Amino acid sequence: MGTFKILLPEEFSSFTITDKSYSLLIKGLPGTGKSSLALELVARSPNSFFISTRIDPEAIIEDSLWLNDLIPKDRKYPFFIDATRSGKVSENKMVQKMNFETIPEFVQQLFNLGTDLSNRIFVIDSWNAVVGNLSETQIHHWESAIVQRVQGKNDKIIFVEEGIKDSTLDWMVDGHAVLSKRSITSSYGISRRIRELSFPKMRGIEISNETYLTTLSTGRMKTFPPFKYRFPAILLKSKTIPDSDEQHISSGSADFDTLLGGGFQKGSYNFFEVSTIVGDGLDIILFPLITNHLNNKRAIISILREGITFDTKKPYYDVFTGNKNWVNQARYFERFVPGEESHRITLPKTIEELLKLIENIKENFRKENNQTILINIGLDVLENMYGIPALNEFIAILVSKARLEGDVVVGWLKENQEYRGGTTAATSHWKIDLINRALVLEGIIPATEYYAIESVLVRGYIDYTITPVL
Repeated sequence: MGTFKILLPEEFSSFTITDKSYSLLIKGLPGTGKSSLALELVARSPNSFFISTRIDPEAIIEDSLWLNDLIPKDRKYPFFIDATRSGKVSENKMVQKMNFETIPEFVQQLFNLGTDLSNRIFVIDSWNAVVGNLSETQIHHWESAIVQRVQGKNDKIIFVEEGIKDSTLDWMVDGHAVLSKRSITSSYGISRRIRELSFPKMRGIEISNETYLTTLSTGRMKTFPPFKYRFPAILLKSKTIPDSDEQHISSGSADFDTLLGGGFQKGSYNFFEVSTIVGDGLDIILFPLITNHLNNKRAIISILREGITFDTKKPYYDVFTGNKNWVNQARYFERFVPGEESHRITLPKTIEELLKLIENIKENFRKENNQTILINIGLDVLENMYGIPALNEFIAILVSKARLEGDVVVGWLKENQEYRGGTTAATSHWKIDLINRALVLEGIIPATEYYAIESVLVRGYIDYTITPVL
């Protein structure tokens, strides 16, 4: 059941994992993933039957090979019931033919499936194909009869319905799930499609998140839960990810390295916009990047974002790097540094002084270790201290030198900042945002689809996965 809870929302777990009877309606336009959702809900149960009235079950099996891992091998009865009225008889042991001419015959054969089983689950995909020629009064009669029948037998029924128009089933069933697709156009004019799963009703269940971001990227239905910024319960040293080649440095995430084409290019400027509603969510990318760079024995120059101090980060990096000597590889600029510490520097009064300090630090680092230096910049603090014209000039100089010297510059911009410069100089340009409270990444340069970001905390350090939202 652990995998079930990862793939689908907690609301579904609470509603469907029960010995009690229930009726559920899944509806949506074609191609939104209704059948995939229904299969995820019932494939694991030895007492379930998937009655396909539209699509040849053999086609479903061929397109959904993952079902072989979910459907119990010791099932007493076939999982798929072919009610397509095609006349074809399958030789697949997972498929049983259902022949009917009238709705009463269909209903009778439906409830004759696995009569010796308790807590049966019936999926009718789709209900439209069964009642297409009936009047609204007749449809309502049979819907009511089926729902009452499963309640009396302590069984469960899932109706899959094409379209989003209101029907009698909407108010009759215990649960109602709607799948949809829509397009979002970014401020840069890039249009991206997303999938969503909504819960208009789940009787007896508290709905904490009414609409979820979903994907069918692997051919399976997967939803993304609301993002929560947190650290592992027990902190451990991070796994070091090596660079893919001599032209890139690792981002600290195997998934992001793949998306970047091998990691951050040496001599590049990588620009991240962060939505105001994300909060500290950007740390899910920043922590692995810095930790992995340190574990690869390279130097870092970091200008901390507004409101962030070195004191809040150091304990985590001590553990994630496995030693406390990593500070010798790092220099941190802050608005104000209490006391004398060689690795912590108070931001100077002018941005020209800051450039000189950075050049001196880079020169000293190169004497000890002539590897790529990561220059991490909180653009908000520089905008607030020096103003936008000075910041524009600072970025232009810093990026041009990084390209000549092979260093990597990463800049972090808050969405509510006035500063918008640097985008034309960016090698890669990304935005971190929330959609339906799920953390997402979108590429501006290069233009990409949305990618959902999920924390992986079980390893004891900050890690994440990136899944395309397709």
